[in-house]
Amino acid sequence: MNLRRVFYSALGTSLLAILTMSLGSYVSKVGAGMACPDWPLCPLENDPFILLEFGHRIVAFITFLSGVYTFYLGWRTTLRPLAVYAFAALLLQVFVVGAVVIFTAIPPIVIAAHQAVAATVLALHSSLATAAYVIRIQEKHKNTAPEMVPHV
Repeated sequence: MNLRRVFYSALGTSLLAILTMSLGSYVSKVGAGMACPDWPLCPLENDPFILLEFGHRIVAFITFLSGVYTFYLGWRTTLRPLAVYAFAALLLQVFVVGAVVIFTAIPPIVIAAHQAVAATVLALHSSLATAAYVIRIQEKHKNTAPEMVPHV
């Protein structure tokens, strides 16, 4: 099993999730949340709000693709259950909660759910990266004297 790849992929997905969440907060703050009335695409006009909202969706899609790759890598390791949970949260965020935000014209409870699921996606991918790192270090030092193993 290649935990090194799982670690870097989950870490990358976590960083992309932070970027997506930050951009989403900015979109919400400037009032561009409903600039794209359709989901998943937007009418591409020369409106900065539309470009900002669509940019958020593009970054979210890149995060999703990174999550798919992380899931693929994690599926083939002992971290399969955590990879499944992380991927399920990502699917929920992108295809359910993200769409509901658009179709319900952004009521506050839906925005709160959108942010909560995004935080869950971040937490699960960060946990996956941490678990992959810890297991990798433990496997690397399994034949080493206990006092020589770095504490993690």
